[in-house]
Amino acid sequence: MNLSHTKTKFCNSNITTIGRGPHNDIIFNYPQISWDHAILILTDNGWKIEDCKSTNHTFVNDRTKPVSNAIISKEDIIYLGSFKISAKKLIELKEQSDLGLNNVKEINVTKQEIIFGRDPSSDVYLNYPQISWHHAKLVQKDSKFILKDLGSTNGTYVNGQKITSRVVNQDDVITLNSFSFNLKHKKIIKSDLRENFRIDADNITFEVITKRKEKKKILDNITLTIYPSELVGLMGPAGAGKTTLMLAMNGYLPPTKGFSKVNGISLYGNYDVFRGNIGYVPQDDIIHSELTVYEALYYTARLRLPSDTTQDEIDMLIEKNMTDLGLIDKNKNLDIRNIIIGSPEKKGISGGQRKRVNLAMELLTAPSILFLDEPTSGLSSQDALIVVDILRELSEKGKTIILTIHQPSLEVYKKMDNVIIVSSGKLMYFGPTYPDSLIFFNPDKDADIVNKNADYALKGLSEEHESYWQEKYNDSIYRIKYIQQRKDNRHHQSAYIKNTRLKTKRLFDFKQWWILTNRNFVIKRKDIVNTAMLFIQVPIISLLISIVFYKSPIQYHCIPLFLIIISALWFGISNSAREIVSEQSIYKRERMVNLIISSYIFSKIVVQSFFCFFQCLILLGIVYYCLDFHGEFKLLLLVTFLSSFIGVTIGLFISTVTKTEQQAITIVPLVLIPMIILGGGIIPVSHMNKTSKALSYLVPSRWLYEQIVHVEDLGANNKIISLKQKYTIMLFGEYNQHDIFILFANFLFVVLFIRMSILILKHKDII
Repeated sequence: MNLSHTKTKFCNSNITTIGRGPHNDIIFNYPQISWDHAILILTDNGWKIEDCKSTNHTFVNDRTKPVSNAIISKEDIIYLGSFKISAKKLIELKEQSDLGLNNVKEINVTKQEIIFGRDPSSDVYLNYPQISWHHAKLVQKDSKFILKDLGSTNGTYVNGQKITSRVVNQDDVITLNSFSFNLKHKKIIKSDLRENFRIDADNITFEVITKRKEKKKILDNITLTIYPSELVGLMGPAGAGKTTLMLAMNGYLPPTKGFSKVNGISLYGNYDVFRGNIGYVPQDDIIHSELTVYEALYYTARLRLPSDTTQDEIDMLIEKNMTDLGLIDKNKNLDIRNIIIGSPEKKGISGGQRKRVNLAMELLTAPSILFLDEPTSGLSSQDALIVVDILRELSEKGKTIILTIHQPSLEVYKKMDNVIIVSSGKLMYFGPTYPDSLIFFNPDKDADIVNKNADYALKGLSEEHESYWQEKYNDSIYRIKYIQQRKDNRHHQSAYIKNTRLKTKRLFDFKQWWILTNRNFVIKRKDIVNTAMLFIQVPIISLLISIVFYKSPIQYHCIPLFLIIISALWFGISNSAREIVSEQSIYKRERMVNLIISSYIFSKIVVQSFFCFFQCLILLGIVYYCLDFHGEFKLLLLVTFLSSFIGVTIGLFISTVTKTEQQAITIVPLVLIPMIILGGGIIPVSHMNKTSKALSYLVPSRWLYEQIVHVEDLGANNKIISLKQKYTIMLFGEYNQHDIFILFANFLFVVLFIRMSILILKHKDII
């Protein structure tokens, strides 16, 4: 949608012209809209709309009955061809046009420096949550204009490329989230695109290679266009490719062929430009069940919004979104901010509220496009209707919404404007939802019966071969109106952007790390049962070691040290093995927005290591005094903690390579048992054969065990020092390693597992 304010061709402020032509008061720049499409008139009896003999007609509420003129109210829906807009929104645009507040505005460059930002005192004030307080600066110098990013969180882009500083010319397009700017003769032309995003699927094909090395098409040449303000359902039988199509359209899953486009620009090549404008709610929850609703929204806001966003601004955003979604209702004395989200095992908010909290997390950044995967799945019919009613309201405010949906009720089905129906990856239908889609798939059945059940769309689909429905749709008026007439074949000014993905260059973000670390600590603090289990096991293990080896002969003195190393490794591995895999849906969504992998990994390491330190302290404290060790306690604790720290990195690596928590739990013993066998505690390294000795160098337990024995030797008194030295030689051979070498070997293990975890997450990272 491209809106501008110009002089009307009528000398009457009660008359507003609507069309594609630049002379109109309200411009909708879409191929379906006629040059002069309609007139909006304020009469003594209210608002009236008149069609200007447009090619694709004007409709009020009913898309089957074109009108030449009609009295309208703010509750009505207007269709200009197949382009939908609420009468309320249309009237608002007319009022904004009268005041010069529309989304295209000229700003005179009268200063040497022009500041863009969320600060109301900025030269170009952008009241949008994803804009930083002082976002960018345009400097006029020697007849040139230099654009500088001011350390903004979400970046400044020129022609789709993220910049820190560069000269801009008249042909360049400056993008700050949902705002674009051009320079024209010392004027800044500002365009507000927040409610003006069109989505195009352009010949999208997605193929996979089967186990037989054959190509299989999951999506087959799908083309369609979704306009702003539309609520579009995506349906089909199981395995039809619904989720794959959604992921291809939202930029998460680049197809084998074709493009997903936003306002005519390839999304895959320019994902960073549009990242903040796209909201995505996957079918799985993207919220931690241990947090309260407020905490979940607060940490999401901190991660996604500019770092200069104040606490008051965040609180206002949270309250507004929760109120809009019916999660706060003062009239009903409803406020779930401080209620725990919960899980099936731990009661919290209801399923319907949980879906709306997931949606609230996305709305914090005010995206203009929303993708939702099964938002009504598992909900009662009443809760499903509430969710879809909210989505309907959001679409009428200008958001473009696409949702996959399974077996909707008739009431829910009617709420959607259009529906995409796919089968075996092919497009069977795209057009009006009710009653058109039901009649389309059931042409020979009684319309009164068919129109009473939304299931008849897929039921009718199953009664004929796919090729039959494809041929029927290709010959239908729906393909003409919703595919051919919507397709914009013009060359866009924004065609400058290459179809190659932009890659983030940030290796680490301290702000993200700090927020994630704080969130992890809060989750552990609130997960009382699992956190308690971490510490209950420690005294049990400690006491068992102490009882078995209490006053044992000197030749067994080092076995408890080996058990301490193995126990510390166990603490680290078991604590962290499920950390990433258990929240993979949350990780994937946050990664799509702006999450940096290294910040995420190190936040996990810090929190898990914190708990491991206290586990090691309790373990060593009990065993040390019960068995009368001679090594310095601080050094023994350092080696024990190092063992646990390495265990954390191993556990996180396990968590990145597994697909389920159950797999992670299963792999832990398979990793730990070789460390026990090859660590030197069962058979001394010096007594191993060449193969097992070579393998022992590959497990951290062998190096950690030698290190802790060295520390114990240092503290032994003169009466037993010779015996202990002989025992050390017996364990590791006459030429045992120097402490520095051992520490270096352990350091390599830490670096190796951290690096492997990061690489695996990057490998899984489709974006």
